[in-house]
Amino acid sequence: MIRAMKASCPGSCGELFQCVVDGREFLMSYGIEKKSQVLIGPQTGVVGEELRPKMLRVINELTDQIDFDYTFQTDISVGKGYSSSTADMLSILGAYSAYKHGKVSVPLLTSLCSKIEPSDSVGFSDWTVMNPLNGEIQWQTRWKPKLYVYILEPDQMVDTTSFIRMTDSPKYPAEQSKKLLTDFKIACDQQNVQLLGAVATTSALLNNKRLPKPYLNDIIDIVNELGLLGVNVAHSGSVVGILLTEDQLMHMTELERRLAHHPLASYYSLRNLSKIIYDGLQVKKVEEIFE
Repeated sequence: MIRAMKASCPGSCGELFQCVVDGREFLMSYGIEKKSQVLIGPQTGVVGEELRPKMLRVINELTDQIDFDYTFQTDISVGKGYSSSTADMLSILGAYSAYKHGKVSVPLLTSLCSKIEPSDSVGFSDWTVMNPLNGEIQWQTRWKPKLYVYILEPDQMVDTTSFIRMTDSPKYPAEQSKKLLTDFKIACDQQNVQLLGAVATTSALLNNKRLPKPYLNDIIDIVNELGLLGVNVAHSGSVVGILLTEDQLMHMTELERRLAHHPLASYYSLRNLSKIIYDGLQVKKVEEIFE
C-alpha cells in the first residue's frame, strides 16, 4: 500500500454572474456534479492518463521536477464554459500541495491558476466573487441555497484565452453591469433566491451583446412562463444553465417537453440536471495502489 493524496475540484455551468466594476472584472461560479480528480503518490514508474498542458504549466509554478506518480480523471467537457481548466489545475495543485507541504490554500492556488489563464471561483466551498485575471477575492458569502441547474450544452466550443475580455469589448455594457455585484450581495444577505435568479438572467442578457447565445431569449421566455428561477450562461463559453429551486423540480417534465419541441433542442443537444454543490477543492489522504 502506498500513501498518496487525492484532490478533486468541481466544474461549473458558466458563471452565476460576471461584471465590470471600476475597470476590473469580477465573476462568481458555482459548483456542479462534474469534477476533475488527481491522485499523487511516490514514484513507482507507473502513471495514469497524461496531464493536460495547462496542468503541467501550473504545476511548474510550484516545482520544476515531477518527482511523483499521478493519476488523473475528469468528466468535465473542455471548451464549453464548465471551468474545466480551473478544475484541472486546482486538482493537481491541491494534491501536490498537500502531498509535498501538508497544507492547501485555495486563494493562493486559485491565483496561480489565474497566471495561466482567466480562472473561476470553483475551488471555494463558499460562493466567492473574484477577479478572474488575478484571483483577487472581492466578496464571499456563507449562504448555501439548495438549488439545481438544468444544463444546456451545444457542440460549439469557445477558446477562453483568445476571447476578448469584457473590459476591452466595445459591445459589453460595462457600466450597466456594475449593479450586478450590488444586487448579488443583497440577494445573499437577504437569502433571496428570486433576486439571485434575476441577477443571473440580467448578467446573461448583458453578456449576450458580447458573446451571443443562440435562442437565449427563447430560453428565458420559457423559464419565465414556467415561473422558474432564472438563466445563467458561460460568459466566455457556450453552455447555458436554467436555475431551479427544489420546489420547482416538479416542472422539469414540462420544461424538457417545451425545450424538446423547440428548434433550440437541436442546437443544445445535450441537456442534463445537476445539483448546485458547495464542495470546492477537496483534498484527502488515501491508501492507494498504483496499477
